[in-house]
Amino acid sequence: MAARDWSRAEVLRDPFFYGVMLAMVPPAFIGNTIFFHQVYLVELRGWSLGVFASSFTLYALMTLAFTLLSGPLIDRLSGRVLLPFYLLPLGLGLLLLGSIEAPWVVFAFMALYGVSNGFSLSLYGSLWPELYGLKHLGAIRAVIVAMLVFASATGPGIAGLLIDAGVSYPGLIVTLGLYCMAISVVMLRVTRRLKARALAT
Repeated sequence: MAARDWSRAEVLRDPFFYGVMLAMVPPAFIGNTIFFHQVYLVELRGWSLGVFASSFTLYALMTLAFTLLSGPLIDRLSGRVLLPFYLLPLGLGLLLLGSIEAPWVVFAFMALYGVSNGFSLSLYGSLWPELYGLKHLGAIRAVIVAMLVFASATGPGIAGLLIDAGVSYPGLIVTLGLYCMAISVVMLRVTRRLKARALAT
């Protein structure tokens, strides 16, 4: 469904834009947080750094595979339809990583994170034209990129402050997983309203 061409100022006044960003930020925000504090997590769990490091290959392969798979799926269904579901693998992976101490959970997390990350890379290119048109897409995506970079940079710092304040890091990981699940439910309502708005214009 073709969207009308929104200006950047109009997008920034659109409350749905910020709702959608709440669902688009987690892969960058959470991924940087987990990777930055990987040594601390390894020490807490009693794993070797080699186990965590070796799981990055699986993460890269899953990201590559699901980037390629998600593209045709988006073409068939649309990015708006897939938005409420793409964070569910990441959410499950975080729940596992935060609650299970066995080393195999690292590989399960990386595989599930790779699924969500692959979808996010495809959604990044397709979702915004669906919602806001093409005429001002460069200006709109510049704002989105700035927000994603800011989120990815602040994630490790916020987590570090919470850890220093005595917050359980595994508990924080579980909380991030619950966030992914909760925002997926919220996106079901948001995408329905976005569809209704598109049909009305």
